[in-house]
Amino acid sequence: MPTTPPLQGLTLSELADLFESRGVSRHQARMAFQALHRSAAGARFEEAPLMSAAGRKFLKSLPPLPTLAVDAVHKAEDGTIKLRLITQTGMSTPLALEAVIIPAKGRVTLCVSSQVGCAAACGFCHTGTMGLLRNLETWEIVEQVRVARAYAPRPISNLVFMGMGEPLHNEERVIRACRILNDDVGAAFSRRHLVVSTAGVGNRIRPLWEEGVASLAVSLHATTDAVRDEIVPMNRQWNLASLKKVLMEIPWRNRETVTIAYLLLAGVNDTREDAERLAEWSRGLPAKINLLEFNPFPGSAFKRSSPEQLAAFRQWLHDFGVFNTLRHSRGDDVMAACGQLATDGKRQAVGRKQKATTD
Repeated sequence: MPTTPPLQGLTLSELADLFESRGVSRHQARMAFQALHRSAAGARFEEAPLMSAAGRKFLKSLPPLPTLAVDAVHKAEDGTIKLRLITQTGMSTPLALEAVIIPAKGRVTLCVSSQVGCAAACGFCHTGTMGLLRNLETWEIVEQVRVARAYAPRPISNLVFMGMGEPLHNEERVIRACRILNDDVGAAFSRRHLVVSTAGVGNRIRPLWEEGVASLAVSLHATTDAVRDEIVPMNRQWNLASLKKVLMEIPWRNRETVTIAYLLLAGVNDTREDAERLAEWSRGLPAKINLLEFNPFPGSAFKRSSPEQLAAFRQWLHDFGVFNTLRHSRGDDVMAACGQLATDGKRQAVGRKQKATTD
């Protein structure tokens, strides 16, 4: 008998096919999918009250669901919660990744990872110092949501692929995870509440948009190719002009926007001339400019722009006719803020029970 794939990585139709192949109704698969994707990891979803005896019996006949072990829980003063998670033991060495729960007024956002490490090597990002260890499987992406539910103070309302990794370097699995998380029968995250962020994999932006599974964010961070080449090496392949061309050719849906993320670095990209070039670059796009504060990490040579410079940059953008928002750092006291996620990658304690700790 073929090995049953992890249920978290199956779409509703695939799960229904699995049930049907074992003589259980597709309706029972629907009930299982709902229970699976609305429960927290560790919950006995196979005992959901709407499941029939046949459905429960079939689920209990399957191998236990794989999961991501919680290795550490770090809670910041502002309520942000960073989870360090460990991949399954088995043929390869377990790996560590991080996900971040960000509570705010009216919503709770979960920042998920798509890879362990990252090959993009952006100069302002701690994850880039790890290199790429591997892509996460679809079920591992979805499982981050299930695990986080047990630690979130309220239901998770928004998902952002802004954790470890470049999502479009793991495109197929990220899109599958989004489809699963979109499904109204399960977690029911709408496209508006699910954001995939890219550092600029230009040839994959339009295909992602065509899938219609998530909103798009592009990490720009510079207004000249000379600067962007240095801080976002991907620019050497997809420069500012080529990225703008890709975005301009997308037939955006009614009321749809693309978020342009711009991290302000003191003395690097925070001048009035930068603001003017950013305004010009974004013109013609249904763009939202989201300014970010730099979050330091060991070994980084960059510095955060001062509050006065941040305010000035925002005003310059307003003067050039560009509405913008400023995303203040969250969780930087526990290295949970944007650009600070990194682990030692490989876990040497294979087979050792991991103990969660709370700071």
